[in-house]
Amino acid sequence: MENVHRSQSRPWISAKLSVKEFRDKWCHTLSSSKCDTKEKFKMTDSEYSALEEECGLLAMKCPAQNYIEISKDFTIPEGVDLETLRLQKADVKKRLEDITYASVVYAYSKYYNYPPHKIAGFEKDKSDNPYKQIQEPEVLLNVQVFRPEKKGTSGYMSNQSRVPNFHIDQEFMVLGCQYLTELRDKIECISDKAIPGDFSECPKLTPEITCKDLYKSGFFYFNGVFYNDMRHPDCRDYSKTIISWAESANRGIGPFKKTLMERSKFIDLEIQLGYPYLYVHQGNCEHLIVFSDLQYYTHHHCSNRLAYPVHVALRPKKRILCMICHIHTAEWVVFDNKRLPENPFYFCKQCFISFNYDENDQKIGNFRAYHHIDRSSIV
Repeated sequence: MENVHRSQSRPWISAKLSVKEFRDKWCHTLSSSKCDTKEKFKMTDSEYSALEEECGLLAMKCPAQNYIEISKDFTIPEGVDLETLRLQKADVKKRLEDITYASVVYAYSKYYNYPPHKIAGFEKDKSDNPYKQIQEPEVLLNVQVFRPEKKGTSGYMSNQSRVPNFHIDQEFMVLGCQYLTELRDKIECISDKAIPGDFSECPKLTPEITCKDLYKSGFFYFNGVFYNDMRHPDCRDYSKTIISWAESANRGIGPFKKTLMERSKFIDLEIQLGYPYLYVHQGNCEHLIVFSDLQYYTHHHCSNRLAYPVHVALRPKKRILCMICHIHTAEWVVFDNKRLPENPFYFCKQCFISFNYDENDQKIGNFRAYHHIDRSSIV
C-alpha cells in the first residue's frame, strides 16, 4: 500500500515505529535519567531526593489542582493578576450574558467538554463504578475514526476529479495492553444501528433487530496485516477476497497477512502516525483509521483500566431535520413516493404518520419506508 499512499512525500506521516519499542525506550530513558543526573552533578542520594522534592512534578501542583481538573463549575478567584485568567474570566462572563455569542463559540469549537478522560480518571472514587488500576509501564494511542465517505449508486463521473470529504466522526484514547476488539466494540456507526427492512406496511411495529445483530464481521487493516474479528460463529473473513484479488495479478500491492483481532494488542502493532489505515464492517462500510498521537502513560491520564478506550468528545454532530415541520429530528426516510417533491424524503414520527396514512392507519399510495437513525444520536 506504500505505492499508493507514498508516505515519504507527506510530511504529516511519521516513520514506521513499533509501539512496544516506543514504550521500552521511554522506560529505559526514565530509569536512567536519575543515574545520569546524579553522575553529572555528583549528587548523593539524599541530595537528589531533596532536589526532587523541591523541583519535581509533585511540587508544581497546587492544592486545588485535582478539583480544577475534574470540576465543570470551577470559578476563577478574585484578585488574580494573570492576564490569561482575566481574559478567560471576561470571555466566560460574555458567554453567560450573550447566548448568541456562546452558541457561535461552541459551534466552532473542535472539542466539546474536552478532555473527558481527566474526569473519567477519578471514577475510582465512586463506589458504583468498577475500578481497575492500570499496570505501568503503559502507553496511550489517540485513534481517529473517520466518517464513511458517501458513495453514489452510479459511481463517480469520469470527467470530474474525485475529491473526498473527510470528517473525524469519533476519537478514542486506547491503552497499549488492550485488544483491538475493545476498540471495535467502542466504535459506533449508524450502519450498525440501522434497522433492516421496509416498514411501510406496519409502521407501528417495534423493531427487534439491527444490522449489527445480523452482520457481525469486520476487520482492521494496519501496515499490511488484516485483523479479522472472528469471535462469533457467523463472522466471515472479509480479507480473504481482498488477498485473493491482490494475488491474482500483478497489481503492485501486497503481500498481505491476516490474523485474529481478538488475539492482537495495540502494543504489538507497527504503525505510522498520520497514516490512513482502514476499518471495514457491514460488508462495505469503510472508515479511515488514523493514529494521531502516541505517548507514555502518566498520572495525569485516567488511571481506570476499565474506562478505556476513552471517548474524546468532539463538537456535536448536525442532525437531519424533518422536511415537513423543520423542527424535529428525522426518524423515517421514504423512497419512491410520488406525492413527495424529493426522493428520498425525511420525516419525523408525527409527520410521517399524518402524511402517509389515513385515519384507519392505511397506507396512502405506494412507497417504501425505513427507520432512520440520525448521526447526532451517536456520541
